[in-house]
Amino acid sequence: MLFTTKMKSDFNYKIYLTMINYWSWWWDVDNEADELARTILTILVLILYLLWYKWTGRFTKGGRIRLPPGPYGLPVFGYLPFLSHQLHERFTEISHRYGPIFSLRLGSKLHVVVNSVDLAKVVTRELDQTFANRSPPVAALTITYGALDIAWSNNNPHWRNMRKLLVSQVLSNANLDACQGFRTTEVRKTISNVYARMGTPVDVNEIAFDTELNVVTNMLWGRSSISGDFFDGFREVEFKIIALLTAPNISDFIPMLSWFDLQGRNREMQKQREHLDRILDSIIEDRIETNSRKTEDAAEDDRRKDFLQIMLELKDQKDASTSVDIVQIKALLFVCSS
Repeated sequence: MLFTTKMKSDFNYKIYLTMINYWSWWWDVDNEADELARTILTILVLILYLLWYKWTGRFTKGGRIRLPPGPYGLPVFGYLPFLSHQLHERFTEISHRYGPIFSLRLGSKLHVVVNSVDLAKVVTRELDQTFANRSPPVAALTITYGALDIAWSNNNPHWRNMRKLLVSQVLSNANLDACQGFRTTEVRKTISNVYARMGTPVDVNEIAFDTELNVVTNMLWGRSSISGDFFDGFREVEFKIIALLTAPNISDFIPMLSWFDLQGRNREMQKQREHLDRILDSIIEDRIETNSRKTEDAAEDDRRKDFLQIMLELKDQKDASTSVDIVQIKALLFVCSS
């Protein structure tokens, strides 16, 4: 369907009205963005809007790519300025107008939204290989050393090998049974601590996080390196990383702006990765030193191997298909503990 002159005029007028109502949402998302970044972004908006006629010219000169129906957006920014805080509610409103499957551009990236159980089954089951790869945010690429983990890695031999290793070793029935006593002890300890503080306010989020962290890290790298200072530092870094991963970043939608890092997300994530590196490096170095002092008889008495020990043994293997390096180990340790 081609744009007509009247359609362009009506569409521009709708964009003007919608921008007045919704553009303030983007500025209110991050109050910490400095004035310089906002000024640069505003100037870019004015410049990029001048490309509007060139963008619409693509549709008048040739046929449009056949995509599911969906709302129009701005050139370069797409539908991004028109979104609200409650994305699920906004997507539901759009689906009521365009149907259970619709497309929209957020920045320069095309998104196809599925709002039907039957269509979701088709995507996740029948077309799993087609949609398996990820489009990691800039912050996620930074904290995972270039998507070397399981969560953000593409569907490739490395991802399949690491997934198989995680399921067969860390989450195996034998390993889970070996950790059952420790899990029970940690839960009972948490209940006792909460009971002792009866009548006083407690931070359930912090208590639950500490309990989970105790259990998960024991399965990942054991208890030898765990201390109170470690938990305080690790918990603080984890919270900051999660906040950065969930915060909106214009660089994720318009890659050509990622070099400027207008909102400072990538710079802040690099700082957190440096903190995380120091924590994980100390854990790995401690384990390597412990292994060097360990006798063969002591190794045979181990009831189980934690994830770090398995990774270090793979690191020393010469098989290229399963061998890993220290950077990959740190990426996997982080995503498994998150």
